[in-house]
Amino acid sequence: MSLVLEPVPSGSRGSGRKEPAQADDSGAIPFRIAPDDPGGRYTAVRAPAGATLSPARLVDVILFLGVFSGSIVMFEPAPYDLVLVVLGVAAFACGLAIPRAIGPLVVLIMLWQIGGILNLTVPMVEAERSRTFVAVSIFLAFTCLYFAAAIADAPHRLKLIVQACTGAALIAALLGLAGYFFDIEALTRYGRAKGAFKDPNVFGPFMVLPLAVLVREFMVRPVAAVWWKAVPIVILLAGILFSFSRSAWFLALFVPLVLGFVVFLNARGSGRLRLIGIAAAGVVLLVLILAVALSIPEVRELLEQRARLTQDYDTGRLGRLARHWIGFEWVTRMPLGLGPLDFATYFVEDPHNVYLKAFLGYGWLGGLAYLALSAWTLAKLFPLMFLHRPWQPYAQCVFAALAGHVVIGWVIDSDHWRHFFLLWGLAWGMVALEARHRVETWRGTARRSEPTA
Repeated sequence: MSLVLEPVPSGSRGSGRKEPAQADDSGAIPFRIAPDDPGGRYTAVRAPAGATLSPARLVDVILFLGVFSGSIVMFEPAPYDLVLVVLGVAAFACGLAIPRAIGPLVVLIMLWQIGGILNLTVPMVEAERSRTFVAVSIFLAFTCLYFAAAIADAPHRLKLIVQACTGAALIAALLGLAGYFFDIEALTRYGRAKGAFKDPNVFGPFMVLPLAVLVREFMVRPVAAVWWKAVPIVILLAGILFSFSRSAWFLALFVPLVLGFVVFLNARGSGRLRLIGIAAAGVVLLVLILAVALSIPEVRELLEQRARLTQDYDTGRLGRLARHWIGFEWVTRMPLGLGPLDFATYFVEDPHNVYLKAFLGYGWLGGLAYLALSAWTLAKLFPLMFLHRPWQPYAQCVFAALAGHVVIGWVIDSDHWRHFFLLWGLAWGMVALEARHRVETWRGTARRSEPTA
C-alpha cells in the first residue's frame, strides 16, 4: 500500500496534526493512510473554488517564487536570498515552530557556523572577504532550518518546494543551452554552459534533484501517463552534459542508479521486470544524447578533454590531490582553521574538497560538525525510503541526491551551494514528519486500547 496526501475532516483523529479552528485556511495538509495508489503518486489538497488567499497560502506562493528564483544567482544577494531571508524571518517571528525532531540539525548547523565565526579571530589575508563569506554561510544555514520547519509545519510544502525547484532547473538548463549554442558570453564560462549561475560546477548539480524526481516517475508509473516528462528529462540531461562538469556527470549517473536500486528493492514481481526495461530505455536515451553531442566537433573535443579521470591540475606537483594532502596536514596544526578564503592565497586555487574546506574555514569544531551533519542526515533519511508514507518518493530522491553530493564533496567545494542546503532542509523536514506520524500513530493506538466504560 502506498500513501497519498488527502483532505481529512477537521478534528479527525486520523489527521497527522491537531487542526486549528480555521482548518480550511491554515494552509496545512493533514495526512492519513489512503487506498492503494499503484503509481506511488500522492496529491496535494486543492483549494476550494472561490477560496480567498489566506496568509498561509500567500506564504506558499512566496515560498514557491523564492525557490523558483534559485535559477538566477549571477549576483549576490540573489533574488533567492532576499525572498527567503524575509520570508524565513517573518515566519519564525509569527510563530513557526522548530520541531524537536530536527534538533540534531539545529545543533550541528549552529556548531558549524560558530566554528566559522571563531575562525575569524585568527590572522588571515582575506579578512574582509572572509567576513562576507561567514555571513553568507550563516544565511544559508538559516534557509536550511526554515525549509525543515516549514515542511514540518505543512507537509504539502514538500511537494511545492520540489515543484519550484524543478521549474527553476528547467529554466536554468534552457538558459545554459541557449548560452552554449548561441555563444552568449553571460550564460557561459570557459566555453561551458552555466546559465544564470556563476559557475558551471554549481549549474550542473543544481539540476540533479529535479532529474531524480522526473526519472522516478518513469520507474513507478505507467509510461503512457508520464511519457511527456521525457522532454524535461532530456532538457536537464542536456544542461548537465553541456556544463562539462565532471561532478555533475557523476551525479547524473550515480543518482538514478541509487534511486533505481531503492525502487527495485521496494518493487515486487512484474514491477522489477518493468524497472529493468526502463533502465534499458534510459541507457539508450543517454547513448542517443551522447551520439548527437559527439557529432559536433567542438563539443567532442571538450568532452574528450573533460572526460579524463584526472586533469593536469589534479596530478601536478602542487595539483589538487597534492594540495589536499598538504591541507589536511595543516588541519592537524590549526584548531581554529586557516581562514575560509586564505587557502587560495597560498595555492592560487581553493581546496576543491568540502571536507578540507570545513576544517580550514570553520576550524575543528566546524569540520567535525559538518562531518556529523552529513552522516546523521543520511542515517536518519535512509529508513524513510522503505516506509510507505506520503513522503516516501521524495525521501528516495533526496537521499540519492544528497548521497551523491556527499561523495563529490571530496573533489569540490559545495559549502555555499544553495541547493545543497535545500536538500538538507528537505531531508530534515521529512524526518520531522515521520516523527510526528509515529507519535500520532502511537496516540491513536493508545486511545483504541483504552478500556470502555
